[in-house]
Amino acid sequence: MSFLDHLTELRKRLLWCVLAIFVLFIPAYTFSSDIFNYLMSPIIENLPEGSSLIFTMPAEGFMTYLKVSFFAALFAAVPFILYQAWKFVAPGLYKHEKLIVIPFISFGTMFFLFGAAFCYYVAAPKAFQFLLNEYSSEYVKAFPSIKEALSFFMALLLGFGLIFEFPLVVFVLARLGLVTSGWLRKQWKYAILISAVAAAFLTPTTDAVSMMFMFVPIVVFYGLGILVAWLFGKERKKASEDPDESEEPGPRDGF
Repeated sequence: MSFLDHLTELRKRLLWCVLAIFVLFIPAYTFSSDIFNYLMSPIIENLPEGSSLIFTMPAEGFMTYLKVSFFAALFAAVPFILYQAWKFVAPGLYKHEKLIVIPFISFGTMFFLFGAAFCYYVAAPKAFQFLLNEYSSEYVKAFPSIKEALSFFMALLLGFGLIFEFPLVVFVLARLGLVTSGWLRKQWKYAILISAVAAAFLTPTTDAVSMMFMFVPIVVFYGLGILVAWLFGKERKKASEDPDESEEPGPRDGF
């Protein structure tokens, strides 16, 4: 396929993802109030005494609930988004390589939700406790805007969800023979540097506490990725060694 054909295929998969999010957005908006209250719990529980969430513009409450509905739909659509990602790359794989589609979608969804749960129950409460209380005093009170608080928290949730996908990415690459545990071990110095940059980029703020909560899991999952590559890695055989692998990748299927 030409470069333009690949772009056309990518646009098609992105449109399917947008459609899925839009379909899920409608029921999510029905429960947007309950979803908002649940999402804001780690912030509300760590507000200093006398502080509260506020909104400062007439339409801010309405727009915030729309944003809540969008994020809820995005999280619910993760399995479908992973499936569309798979459909984009699958035509370029050999027949036996396509068999990992089920673990790719299943574990991809599970790891993403585990990452979001780790953020919600472990990382976020500690970060909010530090950020909202460390600099509050008798004369300085925290009154976070619901718009900014939600954007901050959603960035954390999405960041941790993506970080927890790293072992799955390594698993897929190792099964395809693109990376090995030995190669990953040799790159650990660069991995530490890239992890620090990624943590700084994914963290919504510049405080060290939030960055460390993001940096440590990245390093841990890099080490876990080395183990995954060692356990499940398989060097890609030459096409001449296996008749099944000599098959040309099939044409791209529509959804």
